[in-house]
Amino acid sequence: MTATLDNDSQTFDPRRGAPPDAGDGESKAKAGLGKAVILALFAIIGADIMDLLDATIMNISGPVLQRDLGASSSALQWIVAGYTLTFAVMLTTGGRLGDVFGRRRMFLVGITGFLVGSIVCSLAQTSGELIGARILQGAFAAVMIPQGLGMLRAMVPAEQMNAVFGIFGPMMGLAATFGPILGGWLVGADLFGLSWRAIFLVNVPVGIVALFAGVRVLPADDHIDAANKPKLDIVGMLVATSGIMMLVYPLVQGREAGWPAWMFALMAAALPTFGVFAWHQRRRNAAGRDPFVVPSVFRKRSFNSGIAVLFAFGAAMGGVFFVYTLFLQVGLHYSALHAGLTMLPWSVGIMVSMGAGQALMPKIGARRTLQSGMVVMAVGTAIAALLVNAYGSTTTSWTLIAPLLVSGLGMGLIFGPIFGTVLGDLDDAEVGSASGLLNAVQQLSGAFGVAALGTVFFDKAGTMMTSVPAAATLVFVISVAVLVLAWAVAFSMSKHTKEAEGH
Repeated sequence: MTATLDNDSQTFDPRRGAPPDAGDGESKAKAGLGKAVILALFAIIGADIMDLLDATIMNISGPVLQRDLGASSSALQWIVAGYTLTFAVMLTTGGRLGDVFGRRRMFLVGITGFLVGSIVCSLAQTSGELIGARILQGAFAAVMIPQGLGMLRAMVPAEQMNAVFGIFGPMMGLAATFGPILGGWLVGADLFGLSWRAIFLVNVPVGIVALFAGVRVLPADDHIDAANKPKLDIVGMLVATSGIMMLVYPLVQGREAGWPAWMFALMAAALPTFGVFAWHQRRRNAAGRDPFVVPSVFRKRSFNSGIAVLFAFGAAMGGVFFVYTLFLQVGLHYSALHAGLTMLPWSVGIMVSMGAGQALMPKIGARRTLQSGMVVMAVGTAIAALLVNAYGSTTTSWTLIAPLLVSGLGMGLIFGPIFGTVLGDLDDAEVGSASGLLNAVQQLSGAFGVAALGTVFFDKAGTMMTSVPAAATLVFVISVAVLVLAWAVAFSMSKHTKEAEGH
């Protein structure tokens, strides 16, 4: 997005972007962020907080949804995974829509649609209606979220971006920390008899404030060159979406359907579908048209192994978090608030170790920091498996403090270097496309983890949920194995990082 200046008054118009270079970099870096930038930042942060809460907060509401809506185990998985799956599939398209129609316009459309989706979620009377509304939320989140960084770059000189991220990072950390607690409190408090519906209505005031601030201060979409704007790869999006659904749908529905042969055939068909997607991308790129993903990135061994590591880590994280909350509420009969407070050491560990990871990377390298985090997270998950297996239904919140804290410390070490390390061996021309793919894989892996590990959990727990501790233990053991495998694959990743715009 091009920065512009109001030529008549020679004053900064916040809706048109940052003024051109008006001094040396050092003086701009020392200058404070203007009021318009602060308002824009909080509009974008508000949108990201809504997305972060809605991606995680539903884990805490599973048992209540079973009681109020009669949701089956597969419906619970879809309520959680439907949002992240749709978000992952649509994320690259959402970013492209910003390039084609303007980031400000698409950001405001995304917020409006997300608010509508939130209200529809709160009005759902059946699990099917809630799943549909969650998919609607995920689609509009994918339109809303990718626009933020581009708009900030139009308003903020490069020298001040560290100050921006200094505000952005802690706010996201607080949202991740207190999201499950807020969700638990809202469900337990049953405000105005709303129960779990209040979780979605919280988005309304946040979204309205973000929408109002966005209309007032976000830079105008005057950068679009109609002759050179990118084209959407609709065929590529549909083929990729088909392959993903062929894989995920049987994982979620297979257990309740009795695993008919056609479901195994559907999963097997996902592989050639992804092959067709790769062929289509190469053909489109060779013709000089905009692909979803620049095909050359897949010729880099380090990138391919990095994608595998990111997917394994995301699946383990998403599945374990989902199963933890089910174990606490179904196995130990904790209230939603009690379960949210029990998970607090996990979030505290992440916040503590993210700072430590930044100090560790210059000393031992980004890849080793990443691998250290995987080892620490695997140890924490293994401790959880041992304790839950030993104590079973007598497990307490105090019992789980150590494994949750250790797992969180490991995750924080992973979060810092993982994107830059995956992108480390790519050329500059490949980074933008690869960054979009990484964001999509990150979301998709979480949905896959909920589907796959959730299926293992419900299968082991039984229809009467009589073996919940054993089911949780099995999921934790599988997750440890996945993390160990990811640690081994990470040796093929780049030893250095690439600070890529937009990752």
